[in-house]
Amino acid sequence: MSGNNFRGVSADQDGRFGDKMKKMIKSTKFPAHFETKVDMKKVNLDVMLPWITEQVSEYLGFEDEVVIGYVESQLRETDGARVDPKKMQLSLTGFLEANTPPFMRELWALLVSAQENEHGIPTKFLEKKKEELREKREEQERIAASLQAKREEVERAMAAEAAKLRREKEDASASSPAAAREERDGRERSGRRRSRSRE
Repeated sequence: MSGNNFRGVSADQDGRFGDKMKKMIKSTKFPAHFETKVDMKKVNLDVMLPWITEQVSEYLGFEDEVVIGYVESQLRETDGARVDPKKMQLSLTGFLEANTPPFMRELWALLVSAQENEHGIPTKFLEKKKEELREKREEQERIAASLQAKREEVERAMAAEAAKLRREKEDASASSPAAAREERDGRERSGRRRSRSRE
């Protein structure tokens, strides 16, 4: 028993598995952009991970750290080897099932785009960020315009109130001498009547 030299082998070393993978690759239709090689050193994987988490969670209906970690491990190059999207799609099929092809199609398109950009970020993400900033700026402008309109409305109301108070004050000033004259005239008339009655 001890003379038997059995040892384990990896899937890559197992010829049977390799043949099976090759047959599956040949029999599966892949998108044309899978032919584009991606240098993961040029990709900012940290920016990609939230998208991967979101997509996997959406497909599975919950956040599965095992699947997300598996996708991440597939994308991290080892020994300088390039990521093969065809093999990756077949490996993920057991997890994402029918959702694997659309997931891989979009993921690979983003990776191809990312390696072509200076900061390793897909153009789609950059455009989305620009759109978010534009919407935020527009919202801030709307708030500022609303506040300005409110300020102008308050200033108009205050100006109208001030004008009303001025008019009331002017009316009071204008009516006071007339009332005083009328009162004085009334007193004079009353005095004349009293003096006539004494005579």
